[in-house]
Amino acid sequence: MSELNKTMEEKADFLAALKLVSGEEILSVVSHVHDENGDYLIVENPIQIEEVTLPNKAQGAKVSPWMKFSKEEEFIIPKDKIITIVEVDTEVQIFYAMSLRRLNGDTITDATGRISTVEEARINLDKLFNI
Repeated sequence: MSELNKTMEEKADFLAALKLVSGEEILSVVSHVHDENGDYLIVENPIQIEEVTLPNKAQGAKVSPWMKFSKEEEFIIPKDKIITIVEVDTEVQIFYAMSLRRLNGDTITDATGRISTVEEARINLDKLFNI
């Protein structure tokens, strides 16, 4: 049994990082579908991640909607279009949630209007989810 099938059978829906044969890297909640036509993944609210070099030479991530001209939230990807898939850790889950909020126009800002640091956002998200 392939690693993809093992991963998909172990979890029904989970947040994953996917590398597609096109070279795209996306973060999405995924679920597995198998029918008479083959194996597919349903990706929900996928966001594309691109590595960028910031002016201070540090590495960062550029986040954008995977399908820029669609209002749909779910898409079907045939299994043969996926190179690899991995479940992400808690920090990436927080990054994904913050990125979705930002892409939907719900930025997390402080009193001055500044977008918070990762550590500040983590503390704010922890407070939000613990309420």
